[in-house]
Amino acid sequence: MKHLSYWISKLLLPGLFALAGFVMLVTGLNPGKFQSFWYLTAGIFMLLGSVIWGLLVAGKLSMPWVRKYAAVLFIPALLVMGGIVYSIRRSIRFEEIKVERETIIKNRLLKIREAQLAYKEVKGEYTNSFEDLIDFLKNGKTVVVKVDGNIDDTLAVAQGRVKIDSIWVPILGLKYIETFPIDSLRYVPFAMDPETRKPTGEEFLLQAGRIETPEGLEVPVFAASTNYGIFLEDLLLEYGKFSMDSLIQVGSMTEPNTNGSWRN
Repeated sequence: MKHLSYWISKLLLPGLFALAGFVMLVTGLNPGKFQSFWYLTAGIFMLLGSVIWGLLVAGKLSMPWVRKYAAVLFIPALLVMGGIVYSIRRSIRFEEIKVERETIIKNRLLKIREAQLAYKEVKGEYTNSFEDLIDFLKNGKTVVVKVDGNIDDTLAVAQGRVKIDSIWVPILGLKYIETFPIDSLRYVPFAMDPETRKPTGEEFLLQAGRIETPEGLEVPVFAASTNYGIFLEDLLLEYGKFSMDSLIQVGSMTEPNTNGSWRN
């Protein structure tokens, strides 16, 4: 028993080192989460190092032999460490650019939502046509309530000293429209050919319709969406990442809400 405990204590650390290297190889070769070349190489070096370590503590290798070959492995080990640091920095940069692009896409989807809400206020429903939506923003009109007097003064209201008028004004003249990318509203930013780096003209998917609520009411709904792979395709290829097949969306065609898929 003491003999077994002795060998366990001797081989425990090399065994843990080998296990860590094995886990790195298994996770690195996972098709769903494939890691970089440097990550896999580090796993191989950990396995080799643990084997040499285990043979050394077991008395199968002499220290001069270990010193000799350790010197040979030192430079490749440094290269692997440098590669790992480089790979980590690239991954961080990829995430930074991804977040920047995702934020711009979210803002564009929120602009589409603003336009759809203005359209519904006037038309009573949403549209599934960017042509109609953009024409509405450029040429449509909406009702603006103009109040002359203090509407909170109930006596003044009762005496008729407060005038309330509803007037039709052009949508294009409203202040918030000044920040609208009207002509490019339909297009997905950063959708480009990864080879030519030219815009592909990819449009957001715009849907509209009506659904029945549990209370039996029929309500209008809309959804505007795009795929992550569309606005990240060039980035995914440049950084060696797998394509992301998931949607980013505002609105819903199955429930009456206008939230984004990120819940803003």
